[in-house]
Amino acid sequence: MENIGENEVLEKLKSIKDPEMGINIVDLGLVYKVHSHEGGKVTVDMTLTGKGCPISDVIKYEIEEALKDIPGVREAAVNFVWEPEWNYSMISPAGLEILELKPHKHK
Repeated sequence: MENIGENEVLEKLKSIKDPEMGINIVDLGLVYKVHSHEGGKVTVDMTLTGKGCPISDVIKYEIEEALKDIPGVREAAVNFVWEPEWNYSMISPAGLEILELKPHKHK
């Protein structure tokens, strides 16, 4: 059995939004690494916008369920990591556009 593609996983993860920020977890810069293992297991290394996030269990569940919808995925797991610590510079250009955090010129 071939490994699941990272791009396919990332596209699926774009369906999951951080409820506070209103942007998907990929464009928010929370997903650090996707590991595809033999036998259809996918593991995602990711962080949250802050330690002690009250919705970490919800996000973990949503990710695991979403990944199981990808053909060939038999098992999905999420590892929360805290290095490097998340910050606004990790947000993608598409994410910045959504958040309207474009740089403003000072007068």
